[in-house]
Amino acid sequence: MSDEQAPNGTEKRLVIRPNASLTPRWAAAFLASMCAVSFGIAGLLTWHGFWVVLPFAGLEMLALAAGLWWSMRGNSYREVVSVDDEYVRVEAGHRRPERRWIFQRAWLQVRLESGPNRNSPTRLLMTSSGRGCELGRCLTDDEREEVAARLRRWVRPDAGRV
Repeated sequence: MSDEQAPNGTEKRLVIRPNASLTPRWAAAFLASMCAVSFGIAGLLTWHGFWVVLPFAGLEMLALAAGLWWSMRGNSYREVVSVDDEYVRVEAGHRRPERRWIFQRAWLQVRLESGPNRNSPTRLLMTSSGRGCELGRCLTDDEREEVAARLRRWVRPDAGRV
């Protein structure tokens, strides 16, 4: 999913993020309900003498918690593209910028490449002077096409006019 923000009149900003259907609050509620069911059954079986079930129930819930944590971490990923009169800045990371790229707007190319196989997803690339970055891995092919068209309009606003 991508959101467009305009902080001021000359700079345009695009935020790319995954579609996160599970919020942290609902993830915690899901984990708590699964723990209640799993430990309830394990407790009942332990009461009847099958004590070996309890450690496995704990390991199972630990694995579920780790999977939910990994999923929630993936939901916090953001790519922010800022376009001003001279530069295009890209910042990517979880909760804070972990990687940054700065390109001169005059030399920047926005390319949408097809994948190596017929069913592979497309790749949205921003390149300039032999270096670049890939954007929108969390987007669908249609969304990547829309983002590529929008970035092309922002980088070269007069390219369509002759």
